[in-house]
Amino acid sequence: MTRETDPLLKNRQQPQPQPLVKPLFKKLLTIIIPLSLIIISSYYIMTHHHHHHHQNDPNNTDGPILTLRLYTNNIRFDNKNYPDKYEQPWEIRKFQSINSMQFNTFQGNGNIICLQEVLHNQLIDILKGLNDIQEWNYYGVGRTDGEKSGEFAPILYKDQDFKIIENSTFWLSPTPHVPSKGWDAALERIVTMVTFQSRLNPEIKFNIFNTHYDHRGVEARRKSSQLIVDKMKNYNDYPSFLCGDFNTEPNDEPYHILTKAGFKDGKILIDKKSAYGFETTFTGFDINNEPISRIDYIWSPSFTRTLSNSENDTNQDSDDDNDNDKSYEVTLKQFGILSNWFNGHHFSDHRPVVSTYELRKKK
Repeated sequence: MTRETDPLLKNRQQPQPQPLVKPLFKKLLTIIIPLSLIIISSYYIMTHHHHHHHQNDPNNTDGPILTLRLYTNNIRFDNKNYPDKYEQPWEIRKFQSINSMQFNTFQGNGNIICLQEVLHNQLIDILKGLNDIQEWNYYGVGRTDGEKSGEFAPILYKDQDFKIIENSTFWLSPTPHVPSKGWDAALERIVTMVTFQSRLNPEIKFNIFNTHYDHRGVEARRKSSQLIVDKMKNYNDYPSFLCGDFNTEPNDEPYHILTKAGFKDGKILIDKKSAYGFETTFTGFDINNEPISRIDYIWSPSFTRTLSNSENDTNQDSDDDNDNDKSYEVTLKQFGILSNWFNGHHFSDHRPVVSTYELRKKK
C-alpha cells in the first residue's frame, strides 16, 4: 500500500512525452529576428533622414539651449558698529545666507549669483562656503577705490560652466569711469558687468549687470536708470540681464525708465501660476514690523517670453521696439522671491530673488 509520503517511483521510471517546444521556438526565432532587424533599420533610416532634413531646413530656428538660473540678494553688509537690535552679526547670518545660495544654484550648468552690500571679508566667507561643495569664482571690485575698499556688487559663477569674455565696472555718476558719487547720492554706487560664454554650449553668450542704487538720492536713482539704459542698450549682440537692489518701488520713476526702455521685470512678466514665494523683497530685521516693499529685481531683455506666451504680451509699458539682438530667444520659466528667515532670525534684511530662463541661440 502506498502512503501519501512515499515517492512515486513509477512516475520517474516511465518517460513522459515532451511537447514540441524547442523546434517551434527555433522556427519563431528565424522569423522574429530578421523582422526585428528590418523594423529597426527602417526606423533608423526614417528618423535619421527626418533629423537631417530638419537640421538643414532654412525655416528651422532650433539651436543650442542653456537654462540660466539667476539668484540675486542684498546680503546686508557686515555691520559691526551700529547693528539693528534685531540684527544678528554676520558670523551667524552667513551660514543660512550661503546655504540659500548653494541650495538654489546647485543643479544645472547655468547658475549665476549677483550680490549687493558685500564687504571684502564677506566675499571671502561666501567663496569659502560655496567652494566646500562646488568651485565658484567671481568678478567685482570695492566701490570706494575700485579695488577692495567699500562694498562690492560681485557676480559669482562656476569656472566649469562659464568663460568670461569681458568684465568691467562703472560708477553711477557723471564720471562713471572713476570712483565717484553721483548727483545727490549719499555713497558711491557701481554697476558690475560680465559677458559670459557657456562652456556647455559655446555658441551661447550673454551679459549680466549687477547694481545697487543709492538709498537717499532721488535724482541719483533716476539718473542711474538713465545711465544704465544708455549703457546696456547697444552693449553688444548678446542678451542682457540686470539684477540688484534698486531702492525703487514699481510706482517710482526709476522703475518706469527701465520698463519704457524695454526691460522686463520678472515678477510682472511671469504667469501667476509659475510664480513662487513672497510679494515683497525688503523685510528689515524685525519680523513683527515688516515693511511692504519690493525694491529688488531681475530684469531681462525686451523680447523675453513666458512658457504660455509665445507672442510676448508682457503687459509692461515698453516703448522699445528696437531689440539689440534678434539671434536669441529668451523664455522666462520660473520666478520666485524666497525666504530670508530661518532658525529664529533673518540672514539678511532682503529676500533673495531668483529667475530661471531658457536661452536659445537661433540658427
